[in-house]
Amino acid sequence: MSLTTPSIELDKTFNHTISDYGFGNLSNTKCKEILRDGRVFAHFVEVWICENYPLIHVKGCKKYDFTDKNYPVILYDEKTFTQRGCNFAPSSMRGSGRNFDEKIFIEKTVKLIFCIVSNIDFPNIKIRFVRGTNLIAKYPNGKIPLKDHHSFFKE
Repeated sequence: MSLTTPSIELDKTFNHTISDYGFGNLSNTKCKEILRDGRVFAHFVEVWICENYPLIHVKGCKKYDFTDKNYPVILYDEKTFTQRGCNFAPSSMRGSGRNFDEKIFIEKTVKLIFCIVSNIDFPNIKIRFVRGTNLIAKYPNGKIPLKDHHSFFKE
C-alpha cells in the first residue's frame, strides 16, 4: 500500500444534505424510501461522491469503487451504513451461501480506504473515509453494528 497521503481528510465526518432527488412523478416520500435501500443508494452516491470529492469512479463491480485523482495508486471502496449496520467485507463474502474468508478479507481490506456513507437519515447523509487497517482493528468480522452508528460518525 502506498504511503502517499490521500487527497481526502481521513477519520473526519462530512455532513451533506441531498436537496435535489426524485424520479418522474414519484413523491419525495417514495423516493426517500427507495434511496434508504443501500443497494439502490450506492449506485447514486458513488457517482455523487466523485462530483464532490477528488475521486475518480471505477465503473462496474471491481475490487474497489474509486481511485484518488491526485494519487491513482490509492484505492477507495464505498460501503453504505443502513439500518442493518455496515458490512465492509467484500461482496463475494456476503449473502446466502457465501462464506467469510478471514485471510482474503484482511488481504483485500488493508489495501483500501473505505468511504462509509450513512443514509439512515436520508436526505441527510454522513460520509467518513477510514483506512481498512483501522476498520479491521476495531471490527475484525467486517461488520459495524447499528449500535455503533453514532460513535462511528462522531467528530
